Formats: sequence, structure tokens, C-alpha cells
Amino acid sequence: MDRPSISPEEAREALDLIDRTTQHMRRSLAHGGAPYFLLIWGVVWMLGFGATHFLGPDSPTVGLIWMVLDTIGIIASFAVGWWISKQMRSPRYGATVGIYWLAWIVYGALIVYFAHPQSGNQLSMLVALLAMFGYVTTGILYRSRFLTGLGLVMTGLILAGYLLWPAYFNLWMAVLGGGSLIAAGVYILRFWR
Repeated sequence: MDRPSISPEEAREALDLIDRTTQHMRRSLAHGGAPYFLLIWGVVWMLGFGATHFLGPDSPTVGLIWMVLDTIGIIASFAVGWWISKQMRSPRYGATVGIYWLAWIVYGALIVYFAHPQSGNQLSMLVALLAMFGYVTTGILYRSRFLTGLGLVMTGLILAGYLLWPAYFNLWMAVLGGGSLIAAGVYILRFWR
């Protein structure tokens, strides 16, 4: 079977269309709240994992700190999601993403509860991996190589810190985990608008 040949002009047009689609997707992510969610959760991770490192992963105070930070992060995320949905032409998109992450939180909490992590570090690692699973699947769902790649790179960092430097795992997560999320949010705001 003979394949039809494509002219150089048609190839250029196809590549231009791909570039425009990629730019449109990036702008949609930038205006759709992704950078704000990354900033919110980057700060939560920095503060939470930092407190966990300095107070000790098995400290009862750490659980309270994480509960407060997670509550603030969830409220801030839903507030940003609500605000973004009012700005977008298709508010259903925001509701879908919000429901997706609400389901993720519920199932993540159930998995952690029934998994019975053996230590504070193991609990931290499990929750962080679940969060990155959320980023990877969101990236796949919305065809965002950036979110999928961020989730995969962060997964590698989480595992490296947990396996190679267990005594400094929470400090590792505060600086590299939270810092990477903040850097990704700033990058999107700065270069994708």
C-alpha cells in the first residue's frame, strides 16, 4: 500500500498546529489555577515536612501541625478552584478537578488508615507518593506532560530521600519536595502566561 507523501508546507503547518496547541494547553493550565495549587501545596509541604524534621516524625505535635496545614491547604485550594471557575467559560472543568481531588483525599486517607505505616517517615512517604500519583494521573487525564513529568520526578526524589537519607527524609521533603512544587508554580506563572 502506497502512503501519500506530505509536502514540506503541510509538514510545517502540522508542526505549527502542534506548537499552537501546546501553547494553548500551557496557557490554559496557567490560567486554570495549576500554579496556585502548586504554590499552596509547596508551602504546606515546606512547613509540614520542616516541622516534622525538627520536631521528629513520631511527635504527636506533628500530627496536629499537619492537620492544620492540610486543612488550610484544602480550604485555600477550594477557594482558588471556586475563584478560577468563576473566571473560566466552562465552570464544570473546575468542579470536575475539585471532585477528582476530593475523591483522592478520601481514598488516600482510607489507604493510609488501613495500611498502618510503621513509622512517621513511612507515613510521610506514603502520603507524598499518593499526592504524586494524583499529579501523574491528572497530567495523564489532561494530557499535560508537565504535570505527569513533575509527578514522576517528584516520585523519584521522594524515593531517593526515603531510601538513601532516612534521617533527613523530612528535611529533604521540605526543601526538595516543597521547593520543587513552589518552583513549578512560579515557572508556570512566569513563562506560561
